[in-house]
Amino acid sequence: MSTTAPSTAPPTPAPPPPGPREIKLIGHSPLFYWWPVWAFGFFMAIWTAAENHRLAVVPADTTVEKTEELGDGRTRYRVETKGELPKPLARAEEASRHGILGPKFAVSMSQHSWLGTVFVLVLLLTIMITNIPLRGLWSFLVIVLLIALALFVTVFHGWDILFEHAANLRVYINLAGYLFIAAVVFILWAVATFVFDRRTYMIITPGQIKVCEHIGDAVRTYDTSGMTFEKQRADLFRHYILGFGSGDLIVRTAGAERHEIVLPNVLGIGWKMQPIEEMLRERAVVRD
Repeated sequence: MSTTAPSTAPPTPAPPPPGPREIKLIGHSPLFYWWPVWAFGFFMAIWTAAENHRLAVVPADTTVEKTEELGDGRTRYRVETKGELPKPLARAEEASRHGILGPKFAVSMSQHSWLGTVFVLVLLLTIMITNIPLRGLWSFLVIVLLIALALFVTVFHGWDILFEHAANLRVYINLAGYLFIAAVVFILWAVATFVFDRRTYMIITPGQIKVCEHIGDAVRTYDTSGMTFEKQRADLFRHYILGFGSGDLIVRTAGAERHEIVLPNVLGIGWKMQPIEEMLRERAVVRD
């Protein structure tokens, strides 16, 4: 009696671990952190348009006197000056001599000077944060110093003295000024963030990485054996306040010719580090 030996089928290869098989990291330029400038600029422009106030530039010795109530919420004033009236007032005065209502003032400006002051402070702070990196303990010390300074001024009633001496140093920006600055910065920010920044990237796959460090540079491929990834200590102002959890990534290759690859301002680098470390443990499997 003959027996048939059971056939032994080759073992089924284990399926690849779940998760992305490719991770792409994009490095951003410092212009990526300039979004508060255009965001506050558009906000101030909308605020100024909603107030619907107008600007009139007059000589220094100009006086304004209320003369009578015209009804319907309108009031008549008398403007006296030794110099020549600016063109909007001159046109209004010429029209009033002919018994018609003068033209409206064209330049829109808010009556609140703090709008311009806040916008200038946002612009200056953005310039400082994007050009002076403060990592780790330094960023914490700067925040503590600013809070301590604000409390010191508050306790000794310094804000009242400051505003009293700076009463005539108000910052006014008209509607066109806000729109012009915000629109130009927004266009530059959008082009840099969504066009040029995407030309500097790193693609991580099991066993190798592909890197393009500069715009127009050739794509280089590196083996991940012995490669180390380092996330630089975070800049609290730049990476967390303006960058929503971004960070700088430093990659060091192994072998005879070692390279250090720096990918700055990678968005969401904190939660991407664990998938990267898991992928580095794998090797690309070539199936026949």
